[in-house]
Amino acid sequence: MIVDTHVHMGWDHTFDEDFTKEVLIEKMESCNVDVQIVQPAACHDIDSVREQHDAIATLAREYPGHFFGMANPSPHLIGTLYEDEIARCIEELGFVGIKINTIANGVNPNSRAGRKGFDAAQKYGVPIMVHTGAGIPFASPVNLISLAQEYSGVKIILAHSGENVFANEAEVTLNACPNTYGETSWTPGFIVRDWMRKHGHRFMIGSDHADNMATEIKKYETLGLSSDEKNAIYSATALEVFKLKDKAVKIN
Repeated sequence: MIVDTHVHMGWDHTFDEDFTKEVLIEKMESCNVDVQIVQPAACHDIDSVREQHDAIATLAREYPGHFFGMANPSPHLIGTLYEDEIARCIEELGFVGIKINTIANGVNPNSRAGRKGFDAAQKYGVPIMVHTGAGIPFASPVNLISLAQEYSGVKIILAHSGENVFANEAEVTLNACPNTYGETSWTPGFIVRDWMRKHGHRFMIGSDHADNMATEIKKYETLGLSSDEKNAIYSATALEVFKLKDKAVKIN
């Protein structure tokens, strides 16, 4: 089984990119991906993100067991709009995680706004994914150390694992905090292979962009990983972290 843990759908208001449903489905089929965990692209207003959340929920209903939602409203929404939308996504739409996009929404995870995501993840018992890598200082992986220690019961996923340039900081965070995990899009495979042998099965495949999925799969096919290591990074770790063992379905 392959679980793509980092997929966007909708219009990205920061990067002017359109992530379409049709491309997600086409790449899922062509790359033999069984499950995608789908989050909105960057939105800055409540109406846009609600529309994208609803579209993801519709997709999940159309393909049960193959698509699951991850809530991604801007933490800068005023009043209780953020908390209310997270509650709707988790309680009504059945989403399985929360995302904080430090670069696209310009949010420091340690700020009052950023902490709203961690409070919600703790409240609802779901993992939180945080963009790391490009976009410092907010996207620096070491920003998550104090948060991971404070929210020790929350599973925190480093989106991109710091990418290549901040991979060292990602490893510092992984060393310090056993409740942190790595989603590995845009991070060199040889680095992830070495991490797996140091830190165990705490890593999961992701594409970030559907067109990148074939590349990410090929990355791990060329590293000489054991079948157990492949199983962990392709699906087992994600199924455990997102609590999908009894919900995810293989295509074939």
